[in-house]
Amino acid sequence: MPEEPSTRGVFLSYAREDTGAARRIADALRGFGVEVWFDQSELRGGDAWDAKIKSQIRECALFVAIISANTQARGEGYFRREWKLAIERTHDMAAGIPFLIPVVVDQTPESKALVPEEFMRVQWTRLADGTPTAQFVERIKRLIERPLALPENQAILGAARGATTGASPRKPGIPGWAWGLGAGVVIAAGALLVNSRKAEPPAAPAVTAAPKPAAAVPKAGDKSIAVLPFANMSDEKDNAFFTDGIQEDILTNLALVHELRVVSRTSVEQYRDTKKPIRQIASELDVSYILEGSVRRSGSKVRVTGQLINALTDEHVWAKAYDRDLTDIFSIQSELAQAIAAELKAALSPEEKAMLDRRPTENPEAYDLYLKARAFDGIEDIDKQQALLEQAVALDPSFARAWGDLADYYAEKAFNFHEGMDALMAKSKAAIDQAVRLAPDDPEVISSLGTYYYYGYRDYARASEQYLRLAKQRPNDAGVCNSLALILRRQGKWGESLAQSRRATELDVANTRYLNNLIATLLESRRYDELAAATRRMAELKPGHFEIGLQVALVAFHATGSTKEAEDFFAHLSANEAASPEGMDARIAWADSVGDTAELIRLLRIHPHSARTVLEPWEEDLLFAENLFLTGDKEGALARLGTIPDENAKRLEREPRSARLWLFQAVVDMVLGHSEEAVRDGNRAVEIIPSSVDALDGAAYAGINLRIQMECGDKQLALKELARLIRTPGSVSLFNVYELKRDPRNPMRDDPRMKALIDDPVNNAPVF
Repeated sequence: MPEEPSTRGVFLSYAREDTGAARRIADALRGFGVEVWFDQSELRGGDAWDAKIKSQIRECALFVAIISANTQARGEGYFRREWKLAIERTHDMAAGIPFLIPVVVDQTPESKALVPEEFMRVQWTRLADGTPTAQFVERIKRLIERPLALPENQAILGAARGATTGASPRKPGIPGWAWGLGAGVVIAAGALLVNSRKAEPPAAPAVTAAPKPAAAVPKAGDKSIAVLPFANMSDEKDNAFFTDGIQEDILTNLALVHELRVVSRTSVEQYRDTKKPIRQIASELDVSYILEGSVRRSGSKVRVTGQLINALTDEHVWAKAYDRDLTDIFSIQSELAQAIAAELKAALSPEEKAMLDRRPTENPEAYDLYLKARAFDGIEDIDKQQALLEQAVALDPSFARAWGDLADYYAEKAFNFHEGMDALMAKSKAAIDQAVRLAPDDPEVISSLGTYYYYGYRDYARASEQYLRLAKQRPNDAGVCNSLALILRRQGKWGESLAQSRRATELDVANTRYLNNLIATLLESRRYDELAAATRRMAELKPGHFEIGLQVALVAFHATGSTKEAEDFFAHLSANEAASPEGMDARIAWADSVGDTAELIRLLRIHPHSARTVLEPWEEDLLFAENLFLTGDKEGALARLGTIPDENAKRLEREPRSARLWLFQAVVDMVLGHSEEAVRDGNRAVEIIPSSVDALDGAAYAGINLRIQMECGDKQLALKELARLIRTPGSVSLFNVYELKRDPRNPMRDDPRMKALIDDPVNNAPVF
């Protein structure tokens, strides 16, 4: 009989033909201390057995459904009863609790899988022949230990999938990544593991943050507003994506009114279902007015309600309900935005009114697909977004905004080194040309055109032109300021970029993405006092995060060489926290920063793949091999390489213009002992993306290349380049003087000329 139920256990559901795969998964999870219900005998029937199954499914922490050709071939089976029981349980669960974990053990396509609809709303995992990876086991452990710490969807492997309430808007704004400097710069030889490991905690360790300022009092007459998440009143809760889309469109419309300041949906998302009083919310967001609302959708009818609250007086100053046909949804949005503008005595120009009255599509089904695509968030969801948008424009070829978004997704994939970059950019050009032809003055299309130039061609001058057009339309839009900051940074205009980034965080004080970009720029400029204040602010906004706690401590180390702050941080972690995947990431990052290579290698052997990384597993394995090589274990480094040299060579044949792949090839050749080839490969990467094309990535690639040159190339030339890059934003963070001084992997650490560079105060002073 099955063991007794456990709320911390995993229930494995499978067809009897997949017993072998289920056993492999169960054994791997149990080997890492995860309790698994896995009956290895033939499934039996009977009331007692059914009761036991129901009890297990009712009490387990996660329900892992194994999907394969075997489940496809069986229209009936006991496992299908288990699937239905698991789905029934989700109906009683709060939003944000991960529970359903579909696992495919062969080539069964997701699009044709014979599974319940609920399985299609969560991220699937593929395990060839049911062989678990270390990442899979770590994610399962993390979900069991801290399920509510994830975004508000059912996710595995760090993916944020589905039309959920936790998604953040892409527009207006260029980068989809939250780590500030982009995927291309996180592969530096010494600092790469610090930058690539993004930790989130299973629990809240002690993070020292600055005292919170006294609550601000909303200012009378101030025309600032926050649009809180609308309540989904539809009978079908699957309409949450529609409700969130309406809220976002209303927020976007209000941002078109010049006199209003509207905070982003990212900032207001934390107040979904909040019990906080309006005055407190307004204080935390630094606004004077709050808009609450709800959406009820039923068949072809929709009801949208809104109520505007003056946070200064806690008075409801305006309220209205709109009952219309679904095809009239854009009129509701326009009327609501204009009513609020009138209530706040914000004048509307004829141009603003025309933009508010614009109908992006006449096809409700296409609009649904567009909203579903927009509900996703993150580079890992880009294929799903793309597919939905392709369906939307097929239904309505005149849907300019959908064409614009589609162009962005193609270009973003090319920018992030997806294979077939030329084909992707051809699709992107066709899509953006269509969008501009249809609606050249639509703010969303203008944003798409700027993003297209940014991602597709690194044409930052043209990208800047488009976002400056947006800035005229939306002078108080923090998202536009943030995007301009990122464009200016890549143009090498660091001072102007910093000013725009500061303004973005002033306009939208609770937006952690904008604050993260400010932190990245402050780090590259070595403005440590302001950086310390910004990281403490981030700790206030995201209390208890390992990454943020370590970030606060690292500022002190980078500024003064002090290790006390980090030592205090780690001392406050419990044994379980320190041993968690996120805790291991933080410990690895710290060992890497302070040059404790023995501890670094020891931890990497235990935890070779990070809990939240921007790197592929093979890339992390390559960087592990590099660390083994640089610490003298050449035999271990070669063993760790495995098939990576052959695989990367094939990638380069397909994508010979990928600077990222050439830098990885330089690492491969260095580990193989091919010094001349390593120098050549690194130089080729810098030639592909020089600083003159991209001041951010170009400087970062030059810095990564320099670390290879220091090991394999001309030391005199390397020192000359170091003297330049140690004062060049974009590579500054790769060459902190205290890290260089302590790192035994630095082959020139004892060279008097390098010591002179390290000891020169100007090389740890602000660079602009």
